[in-house]
Amino acid sequence: MLDNIFECLKNDGRGYNKLSEMGQIKLQMFTLFLSIATHRFKWENLPKELPQWCLEKIINLYGQAVLFKVGERFIATQGVISSMIDIYGEPYQVQPVALNGISFERVYIQDGIINTNGDIDVVKQNGVLIKNNMFSIPTYYMIKPFVEKLCYIWESAGINAGLSRIVALVHCNKDLSGVIKAEIGKILGGKSGLVVVNEKTNVLESIEKVDLKVDYKPSEYWLDFDNTFNKICEIIGITTDMNKAKKERVVVAQVESNDELTTIVEDMYLEFRQNACKQINELWGLNVSCNNKCEDVKATKPIENKNTSLNE
Repeated sequence: MLDNIFECLKNDGRGYNKLSEMGQIKLQMFTLFLSIATHRFKWENLPKELPQWCLEKIINLYGQAVLFKVGERFIATQGVISSMIDIYGEPYQVQPVALNGISFERVYIQDGIINTNGDIDVVKQNGVLIKNNMFSIPTYYMIKPFVEKLCYIWESAGINAGLSRIVALVHCNKDLSGVIKAEIGKILGGKSGLVVVNEKTNVLESIEKVDLKVDYKPSEYWLDFDNTFNKICEIIGITTDMNKAKKERVVVAQVESNDELTTIVEDMYLEFRQNACKQINELWGLNVSCNNKCEDVKATKPIENKNTSLNE
């Protein structure tokens, strides 16, 4: 099934106006989180024709990118794995396919001895596969269910706000709906009365009032929103204050536990990028490196406030 949000992100926002209103909110959330994911690492000494954001965009949308050369020019595209794999299930070869659909000759991403058409061939690595994680899962698909939940919470908060302002539900004749809505507004003192049109109902014979009894609870929705937002940040390796909306004091152990999880996730993404850097440097004699951009930025541990008197 076609993923309109993915296609829009892949093509730098083209198609945005075709999405529904809720889809636009979802696109904005994906744009935010994938922008964060794209800029969490600092690549240095990449070939001048390869901007960092282009490389990270491919990795985060497709789970892996293959770096290779055409003539003297370095190119990075998504890499479609071929059928040739080693004993660990890792591919010998990938098919580079650009975002605009252009395909290149297959690239060997490791040295090996392979069997093709009954002949044993010795192959040499001429490209590097840069993986997002162990299973080459795109960041997009890792955060997708959580972003969808985030938008659902947002939508639910709006529904709750709307329903909490409606104190009466009235079935009436279509021709009289405008007049009745105005009169209900006067009776209810400015509060909303939702008029439901029913062609078969005569207003003089049947008017029903139903109190929806919906309480306005924005804090509950936004607490859930904040927790989900922070969970997405954790998934992409960004430390957040998971308990900022709670009234009680955050204990140090909770913050440290959150730090540990985020650090593991952060290191997971970084390990595969640094492994690729090593291969790039060995294969082409470059000095490419990759490190965490926010390496020194950690969650601040709370300090317990102690009340002191003026006499102390």
